[in-house]
Amino acid sequence: MAKDLWHFPRATLAQQVLGMFESGLSSALVFFAPRRMGKTEFLRKDIQPLADKKKWKTFYFSFLDIGEKVQEEFTTALAHFAESVGAISSNDTMFKRIRKLGAEIVGIKANIELEASNPISDMKTLFSALAAQGNILLLMDEVQVLTKKESNHQFIAGLRTSLDINKDVIKVIFTGSSREGLRKMFSQASAPFFHFGQNLPFPELGREFTDHLSAVFNTVSKRNLDNDLLWDNFLMMDKVPQLARSLVERLALNPSLTIIEAKNQLLADIVNDRAFVEIWENSSNLEHILLKEIAHGAEALFSEKQRIVFAKNLGVPELTVPAVQSAIRVLQRKNLIGKLPERSSYYIDDPNFKSWLQHLE
Repeated sequence: MAKDLWHFPRATLAQQVLGMFESGLSSALVFFAPRRMGKTEFLRKDIQPLADKKKWKTFYFSFLDIGEKVQEEFTTALAHFAESVGAISSNDTMFKRIRKLGAEIVGIKANIELEASNPISDMKTLFSALAAQGNILLLMDEVQVLTKKESNHQFIAGLRTSLDINKDVIKVIFTGSSREGLRKMFSQASAPFFHFGQNLPFPELGREFTDHLSAVFNTVSKRNLDNDLLWDNFLMMDKVPQLARSLVERLALNPSLTIIEAKNQLLADIVNDRAFVEIWENSSNLEHILLKEIAHGAEALFSEKQRIVFAKNLGVPELTVPAVQSAIRVLQRKNLIGKLPERSSYYIDDPNFKSWLQHLE
């Protein structure tokens, strides 16, 4: 991987994580942080190079952009990784079957006819083969996506079993940007990965991060960027690393921009974020109302007073408690909102989406 000048290395954190695996203290870790906080960059540019240096065989997989066939896509990717590290041969019947399955996923008609594939069974076999290769590290990004569909339950259970059986040599780092999704997967007593690994908040970056960006800016642009001003704007952008990096890159490419102008452009980009627009477009009118109310801190969503207001805004004569409860459950299933355990109030799961909602007209 080419060196990224803008990347701020988290070498100490990477050493600590791998040290926990090497010492046997842990076999799995779960990192939570909202989108744009640098989780993927940490996995790919800090953890993976260090693990490779220590002779670990590392496999990265993101669940964020997977299609409908989750089990098949994951098993196909795992099979290619297993072949690359010598755990299986391309001549193995199982691998031929998985390759055919992978071809079907991407819409390529396979010419060979083999027995039907069982992704769960194949996945367990692949993990057993990988375990024989020594230290394996799995980097499983945005794993909360799996909780959005009930049809993934069997796959999640099979994954848990496979990792349990081989946890002495196969370690895993899960990341997620949904507190509600991770709670469903790791924290509930009925969750498939309950008590499987340590749940850790992803550490925020401090002043050293913006100082690093300033130094790179000065080197690349041959201009000076005020460290204090960059730090102040980083705080105003809720300490989101991706936004700070984009801000500095934008200033480097556009010498006429002030830092305030660049920041306002970035915040406008968030308002126009297509992912949030699609969420909004795929939500009902009642869900729209509830999302905006929750984003602005409203409580007592089921009260008669609130329901009268909601009904008026919807243009209906009456809105029942069950109707509001139903919409709330839909939003929870989508991992858009969560519920505070100690209170009967709700929160927007993604802080960036919350900001987007608050800027809606």
